[in-house]
Amino acid sequence: MAAPRHQVLTETLLAAIADGTYPVGSRFPTEEQLCATHGLARETVRRALRRIEDLGLISRRPGAGTTVVATRPVAGYQPFVRSAEDLHTLAVETRISRPRSAEVVLDAAAARRVGADEGSQWFVVYGPRTRRSDHSPICWSEHYLRPDLPRDLILRVSFQPEDLARQPVEQIISAALLTDEMAQALDAEPRSAALVITRRHYGTDGRLASVGIHTHPADRYQISTRIS
Repeated sequence: MAAPRHQVLTETLLAAIADGTYPVGSRFPTEEQLCATHGLARETVRRALRRIEDLGLISRRPGAGTTVVATRPVAGYQPFVRSAEDLHTLAVETRISRPRSAEVVLDAAAARRVGADEGSQWFVVYGPRTRRSDHSPICWSEHYLRPDLPRDLILRVSFQPEDLARQPVEQIISAALLTDEMAQALDAEPRSAALVITRRHYGTDGRLASVGIHTHPADRYQISTRIS
């Protein structure tokens, strides 16, 4: 499956920043220039620029243009997502290393974590999540899928941002302690504090379809938002 056009443009522009074509402090091409140079629609260019801005490489200010501020991403991984595009990027750029799977029946504690009924059956895939680029551990991921749904939904990246945008997603931030298994996989201290991002995906019928629970060592990540 061919990569989306905005993703290809993002990678092209990141490479141009890294090789010095656009050095730190220089003006970055405008949306109009990028549209003309690459033959792309404005929204495609905007998606690419938003991604590069989120990585901390450019600064965009109304009336002042876009300036290159770094040559390497200052935050290659963002645990908190703000759009369907962010969700798709996470799926494309990271993966569960040595995943394990099981059919489970939720007890009371698991039901509270997942947000489903106690005693309900789910298919779960779990393990340490790593970057595809360097295989460094990011978090401990658990993906729960309703058993009547196709398992390809979580076993491989077979969706586009447009597919996600059509389905409601509830995102919850909470705190927890790393279990011994999580700590060993993530090279962290057992029973140390953790940041937990839970995403509950609902179908168009309003039923809970899948749940991702991502547990991060608290001393490695923070959530930052920009208010303008």
